[in-house]
Amino acid sequence: MNNIKQFLLGIFIYLVLTFHDRVLASSTTTRDIIVPKISDWQITVVNGLITSETLFVHCKSKDDDLGEQNLHLGDRFSWNFGENMLHSTLFWCYLSKDDGHMNVKVFWDDVILFHRCGWEKCVWTAKTDGLYLWNSAIGEDLLLEKWETGW
Repeated sequence: MNNIKQFLLGIFIYLVLTFHDRVLASSTTTRDIIVPKISDWQITVVNGLITSETLFVHCKSKDDDLGEQNLHLGDRFSWNFGENMLHSTLFWCYLSKDDGHMNVKVFWDDVILFHRCGWEKCVWTAKTDGLYLWNSAIGEDLLLEKWETGW
């Protein structure tokens, strides 16, 4: 009889913790860090070129072509999407300026990226020396990709 009580107590605790987890679904849990929940994301590309060059941006995924953008100094291009259930969502962009270009992933399934983006918003800024990601965890831009010269 004692084993049955322990078993029922275990089930009760499991149900309470599961319910508690669903109530707090808007916050990040340990389980979400290991296998991130399906969530909504925003990606932003910013022209931070102090030379006042126009930044050409063309972003897409396997399923969505977001079109070509010409951004002037300080302009932003943003889009929102929901991560797919297989955690295989991938967005990449081709960026070019007067004397350089790059092809770069701006969203992929990676816990480090998710952490840097605060689990909801990735802000990429094109600067003179390359492309920076705003790391919300430490409050500063990180240079992640340098410009390739030529065309």
